[in-house]
Amino acid sequence: MAPDVPERIAGDPTRLNEIAINLIGNAIRFTEHGEIALEVRVDPEAECHDPDTTMLRFTVRDSGIGIPAEKRDLVFEAFTQADGSTTRQYGGTGLGLTISARLVAMMGGRIWLESEVGHGTQFHFTIRCGVGKAAPTDAEEQASLSGIPALVVDDNATNRRIFEETLRRWGMQPEAVGSASAALARLREAYDGGKPFRVVLTDCAMPDVDGFQLVERIRRSADFGRVPVIMATSAGQRGDAARCRSLGIAAHLTKPVRRVELKAVIRAALGRGQAPPSPAGDGQRKPRRSLRILLAEDNPVNQKVAVLLLQKEGHSVVVADNGRHALEALEKASVDLVIMDVQMPEMDGYEATTFIRKAEETTLRHVPILAMTAHAMKGDQERCLAVGMDGYVSKPIRPDDLRQAIEELVPA
Repeated sequence: MAPDVPERIAGDPTRLNEIAINLIGNAIRFTEHGEIALEVRVDPEAECHDPDTTMLRFTVRDSGIGIPAEKRDLVFEAFTQADGSTTRQYGGTGLGLTISARLVAMMGGRIWLESEVGHGTQFHFTIRCGVGKAAPTDAEEQASLSGIPALVVDDNATNRRIFEETLRRWGMQPEAVGSASAALARLREAYDGGKPFRVVLTDCAMPDVDGFQLVERIRRSADFGRVPVIMATSAGQRGDAARCRSLGIAAHLTKPVRRVELKAVIRAALGRGQAPPSPAGDGQRKPRRSLRILLAEDNPVNQKVAVLLLQKEGHSVVVADNGRHALEALEKASVDLVIMDVQMPEMDGYEATTFIRKAEETTLRHVPILAMTAHAMKGDQERCLAVGMDGYVSKPIRPDDLRQAIEELVPA
């Protein structure tokens, strides 16, 4: 978020959320290497004569396959992809960009793209929104951070820039380095120069020397070893919370870090406020029990997302990439739950469910089947239930929705 973006806006969070999910999900599908970023700024081309409104520009940037010039005008049409062949590598309904374009128009903005084949794509969209009034505490909190020198440590250049811009927005004096060795050198230089850093914000997963190893080396210094450290991580591991406590780390945050949360923990680390409550233990919700789950899903990206979410809940997962393979997996071993995508090659989820329910007429055992679909059309849920599915979640998968659906179908 650029420094000129208001802290609070008045708009439609549901529509904005759906547009962002569509564009980011699309970027993930077509990006195998590199990174994906969502950037927000005040639109430099917009003219807003009303001080109570602003035009924001959102950019979803990826380093994926890109879109040929002759296909760019077609991607916002329903059911259209740049690769329209029946053997295309990338899945999807082709509706996401069409829906996004209509939602953007409803919010008084426009959507367009820039792309280079082999070098990625940028989708831009604008929305007109009201400027929310800042709470009195916002100015007070920001004033308490003014002039504070902070060191940002992250091997990813985009992350360094994001943290630098955020801290500078609050009046702090950030410096950023890309490795643990550079961080230790700057801490020494700053201390010897009489201007020590007051707080360190470090990434956890870095090559050569990770964030925990960096903190261990910082703590050995008699000069700057007591500097408050805030750790940021993309994916927490079991035991991280205990390790943070043993090293005296002030806070352990999960990326993407929310600005309000980051501001609160920095102020708390400096003794100028109270940190937000943190979850108990390692920050991982303990499942009521571990389930054996069969996941039938043909898309590799969706497979990885679903498996990660389920394993974080403590479940074991067997993956089948179509309905036929799901039936074969069920013949080999019993499971507590089947999560079934409805659109798959060879045999879709509806047909596979019909076979499963037919076989259960002789076994007298009912395995719960949770439908997973990108469709959000009227009647889809009824069709899932009609063929014998027990529940329904829509893509993109939301962890809370998936967790609740599983708990309803497989009670303790």
